[in-house]
Amino acid sequence: MVTDYRLKIRFVLKLGRALHECGASSERIERHVSNVTTMLGIQGSFFCSPTFLTFAFWEQDELDQSIHIERVKPANYNLGRLWEIDRLVESMEAGRVNFAEGLEQLGVLSHSPLDYPCLVRGLAWFLSGGSFSLLLSANPLDALVAGFLSLTLFLIDRATSDRAGWEPLTTILGAFATGLGAGVISRLGIEINAAFVILSSIILMIPGLSLAVALTEISGGHLISGSSRLVDAVMTLLKLFFGTLSGVALAGFFPVNEALLSLPALPSWRIFPAVMSLSIAIGISFNSPWSKMPLGLLAAVIAFGTTKLGEAHFSIYAGMFLGALAVGLFANLFARLTRGPASILIIHGIILLVPGSRVYAILNHWVSGEEMLPAESGGRAIMAFVALIAGLLFSNAILPARKSL
Repeated sequence: MVTDYRLKIRFVLKLGRALHECGASSERIERHVSNVTTMLGIQGSFFCSPTFLTFAFWEQDELDQSIHIERVKPANYNLGRLWEIDRLVESMEAGRVNFAEGLEQLGVLSHSPLDYPCLVRGLAWFLSGGSFSLLLSANPLDALVAGFLSLTLFLIDRATSDRAGWEPLTTILGAFATGLGAGVISRLGIEINAAFVILSSIILMIPGLSLAVALTEISGGHLISGSSRLVDAVMTLLKLFFGTLSGVALAGFFPVNEALLSLPALPSWRIFPAVMSLSIAIGISFNSPWSKMPLGLLAAVIAFGTTKLGEAHFSIYAGMFLGALAVGLFANLFARLTRGPASILIIHGIILLVPGSRVYAILNHWVSGEEMLPAESGGRAIMAFVALIAGLLFSNAILPARKSL
């Protein structure tokens, strides 16, 4: 017969695994399962990273532990499931759901499908490439080509995600397809900025958010988790670099034609509609709850607008700091008022700060090998990331979320 103690351990283990599969950072997982363990009346110590989970539990004697070690794979974001899991734990703490029901519901949530059908997610990928291109360029052809190349990436991702041998190659194949597609279309006489189009097409593959989370964890003392995440992000950048250059090189064998098609430039007011459509597209791609999409849009506008304002009056570093500070305060205020996870709104805002500013253009040196803006060094990119992380740290100090997720 399974004792209550063993059932509580099982619940915490399933909770930690489910949070990891939602893409929660190691620091947030450790804090959340620690709080839940205390709520359940047992004691534990937890060590998480993107590739393994180590949980230790005991009742009275700290030396008499039950230890669970599990090898896991780095996971993508699933903000909808993260929201539902947080609501479940809140209901258990408030007494609306008993432990047995909570254990059963957690099992159901851990295997729940995505909230959006495949067609909607494909449209989101199309919008992500097109919308980000509008932030970089006023050329409508850049947006159209980037959108269709992003849709191609989605199809490649769908085709390789269930095949163990091909899954590690998804990033290379996707970058190769965009490099080849943008290069060929440009040489056929369609007036596009190939570098902008390539960068926009692979926006959902660029590990900008992973880099930010990795540096945040390292700055918070989670050295193993942060270093592992940082290495994974750098390796993703190298795969994108190799795939993109291979595609561009192969496109060089196609003949160059005279300009056949060009369109007039779009007006400057395109920027904020592009920010909003990009935020929606990213939210759908990360399976963000539809009911929270308006708040996600607001977080994106706050982050992007504050960053641009800071850049205009001070510098790129001040802009990144103020943007991260503003979205962090907004997300923490949301967590205080609704007792929901602040990370949902933080991700909506921060992912726009990382690719939606000049930092993303600086990363182009590492991704496509082509310069989009006048010489920017990797050191300046790192300093901008540090400014972003400092903004988040200050927001947590000024207005703590009082939530572990």
